Amino acid sequence: MTPTWIKNILKKRQPSAPKSSLEKEVTALINYLTRLSNSLNPLSSNLKNKVRAFGRLEMEHKLSNFPELYLSFEKFYQKHHTDPAGFITTLRSQVVDRYPVLTRQHHISILFLPSKQQEYELCRVFLLDILDKMSELLTREEMLNFDQLYIHLNSDYKETIQNFISIRKQLLSASNEIFDALKQFVGLTTTLTIYLQVYKKFFQYYHLSPTFTTILNVIPEEILSEDLIHFPSKQEMLRMLHQQLYSLESINDQLSKEIVSKKKVEEQLKDSEHLKSTVLETAMDGIILLDSDATVLTWNKMAEHILGLKKQETLGKSIYLFVPHKLRKELKNSFQNYKNKGYDQLINKRVETIVHRKNGVPVHVELTLIAIKTKNGHIFNAFFRDITQKKKVETEIREAKIAAEKSASAKSMFLSNMSHEIRTPLNVILGLTKILQQSDFKTPKVDRKNLDGIQFSAENLLVLVNDILDFSKIEAGKLTIHKTNFNIHDLIHKISRGFRIKAEEKGLQFLLNIHPTVPKFIIGDQHRLSQILTNLLGNAIKFTKEGTVTIEVRCLTESDKSIVLRFKVLDTGIGIRKDKLQNIFKSFYQAYNPDSNKIEGTGLGLTISKRLIELQKGDLKAKSALGEGSEFEFTIKYKKSELKLVDEKNAVHVTLPNLNLDDMRILIVEDNKMNQFFMRQLFANWKITTDIVDNGKIAIEKLQAQRYDLILMDMHMPIMDGPETTRAIRKSSNTNFNKIPIIACSADVFPEAEKRAIAAGMDFYLTKPISEKALKEILYSLKPNKQNYKNKILLDRRQKIQKLSPVTVQKYSNFEALERTFNGDYQTIHDIIQIFLKETPKDYMTLKSSIGSEDHKLIKVYSHKIKSSFKLFGIEKEASYLQEIENSIDINIEGSIEKIRFLQRKIDATYPLILEEIEAYLFYLKPTMEEE
Repeated sequence: MTPTWIKNILKKRQPSAPKSSLEKEVTALINYLTRLSNSLNPLSSNLKNKVRAFGRLEMEHKLSNFPELYLSFEKFYQKHHTDPAGFITTLRSQVVDRYPVLTRQHHISILFLPSKQQEYELCRVFLLDILDKMSELLTREEMLNFDQLYIHLNSDYKETIQNFISIRKQLLSASNEIFDALKQFVGLTTTLTIYLQVYKKFFQYYHLSPTFTTILNVIPEEILSEDLIHFPSKQEMLRMLHQQLYSLESINDQLSKEIVSKKKVEEQLKDSEHLKSTVLETAMDGIILLDSDATVLTWNKMAEHILGLKKQETLGKSIYLFVPHKLRKELKNSFQNYKNKGYDQLINKRVETIVHRKNGVPVHVELTLIAIKTKNGHIFNAFFRDITQKKKVETEIREAKIAAEKSASAKSMFLSNMSHEIRTPLNVILGLTKILQQSDFKTPKVDRKNLDGIQFSAENLLVLVNDILDFSKIEAGKLTIHKTNFNIHDLIHKISRGFRIKAEEKGLQFLLNIHPTVPKFIIGDQHRLSQILTNLLGNAIKFTKEGTVTIEVRCLTESDKSIVLRFKVLDTGIGIRKDKLQNIFKSFYQAYNPDSNKIEGTGLGLTISKRLIELQKGDLKAKSALGEGSEFEFTIKYKKSELKLVDEKNAVHVTLPNLNLDDMRILIVEDNKMNQFFMRQLFANWKITTDIVDNGKIAIEKLQAQRYDLILMDMHMPIMDGPETTRAIRKSSNTNFNKIPIIACSADVFPEAEKRAIAAGMDFYLTKPISEKALKEILYSLKPNKQNYKNKILLDRRQKIQKLSPVTVQKYSNFEALERTFNGDYQTIHDIIQIFLKETPKDYMTLKSSIGSEDHKLIKVYSHKIKSSFKLFGIEKEASYLQEIENSIDINIEGSIEKIRFLQRKIDATYPLILEEIEAYLFYLKPTMEEE
């Protein structure tokens, strides 16, 4: 092993790579500047450290850091030379002559130009860098639009550099053109990022140069005037302002000695004043300059915007006239302390305070007061920013945090209650089940009571789960209101029968009052109305010890097509305290029941009821007082129905035929042992042969060895779940089982689960707990016989629709094709028609608008989309017109837009009639669905 000291010697002796001419010039120039500085005055420790750090950099980084280091040397010469301006001018000429390779570098050559030309070059190169950044984001074709701008920015302005104000306007115009184009192509956020990146780069290079602030002249007003990014920051603005103030004094002294021509003096002063004004007026903070007596010297645009006071209203006046009493007192003390002692806790600190606009509106501001020393004493510069929105957001965050904590607490209580509520029926179910398992079944009456207890507890458990699911759907915005014909008198009497029994068990009187003006039939969601009334009546009976529970229904208002019904549920129960009344509709809130030693229910009943009513454009109100009972009132607007009561003798009924199922063989794919047991018992009662497997992989093996008439498929299983197994079956080349009907069985009641099952290739979808009637109907529909049951159902339904509906002639649509497509699933057909009637008019309006604006892309998209919908409903003629429109866009020949407009007019002629026909079919479809 080679010793370390030998390695070090060898390492030192290794020849270094030859330096390039550029690197030699950089090193030589820095050494020359160091020697020159030492001849005037010893270098400061800060500058020495900069030189040492620069020497350790790689060449690439040396070039990036060179401008800042060189300008540091110039600052040093300005401080220690008797004639700094003349010395620096001479030095720049010498550097250009001695170091030609270095001074030809793009960003270094700017340093050695005369001040006027340097200002122009900084702005010009700044914009060229913006264009370069822009070219990284846009295509070559898009960048062709900026060729003339490139040429313009690369023009030689040396001849006209005296007219810098005109040139500055041209550069600002070019910057605005670039800014607007960038916004259009890449958006405002990316545009601001590009400007900020280039600005940071130039700040790193030239921030020590007196001419650096001229860059602000080519930054668009939209960037500087809005509080979007710190551009420039407060510190940079303060430094620039200080620099300009000292620069003005220096320029005035120098002009008196060196400038003979009065015109030149005026131009210098004008440019300097314009630069100072630009810095102040384009600042993103409000800036107010005050003399030592707090008199306003200047007041920029942002100050006008924040405080609502014009500059003309404030100049020459005391700042104390425009600030609140408390702040006025603080400012007086601070200014006086600083003048007497040279410091104060409010000066040179950032504080938050409140000021008032001219109209009296309070504004939260972040205020910084800076003291600036001048020949005649001090002036004070106030920087302030409107942070009202920030404060508002902070307040909202605090309130949201409090609300979230309350919600979390409520949900925690809810989960605790749910644990109890769910365990109670589960304990009954498990306990009675265990008793039945130990029974010798010699006491049928006792066993029957135990079974009734299990069923009652299971139904209560299902109510709890349904409440939670309904609340989840409402919160997710996925609960829909179905509008169908129903007999409201019959519905309310059915609901009342059950609650009358419960009321009588408690010794209460139950009263029902339906006003004669309430029609028999209306169009709305009877299931949700039943749910609302069940919640309200259940609460009324639960919280009433004695007296009455009353339900009233009457017509509030009526028009030709609609009717507003008012429902009231009244009780003589314990009532609700007024301070608690506003909380009863909140999620998870539960009232205390004195009849029970615990809080009962989910705490969601009234919340769900209120949301359901609001979804139907209604309103739920409550009136109550402690010990005086409660009154819940709500209104819902329904459409009028044209249905009338029909003679039961003439009504069409569909009954299940008496068919044998004992020759069927069914494969059950289910991993839950209890569900397996239930299915085995159920099919055994129907004398159907079953095979049961735990997952999809075993199911596919079974299918290859045995023929089945039907598969019951669980959605969630290990190894292979239901959808995955179904896709494998449907894709199989084995004709013995790839077309077997498959029923999806799932506890998931959300529409997305059913869509996923159908998309995978399943034929039917049943939710758990499985309805025996629904399952038996599917089995009969699959059973071959002389008169196929499924066809019979379709025929009976179609006959009933035709009996009820005036739309006996389908002039534009083909509903029979629709029924065949969905195998007579009228619920699915009903939902699809509702989607069609909701979405197609919007799509058709977009298509017409696109044709009017000749937007070929949108015409193609929406003609194709509407064509597919029309074909689904058998609207073939109009679908062919849409196909022609789509083809015309693809061909895109001259005159095609005229052809498209002609086809659109043909569709316009029949489109309203098509919608009327489909609406009429939908109107008379639901009664047949209800009889199922």
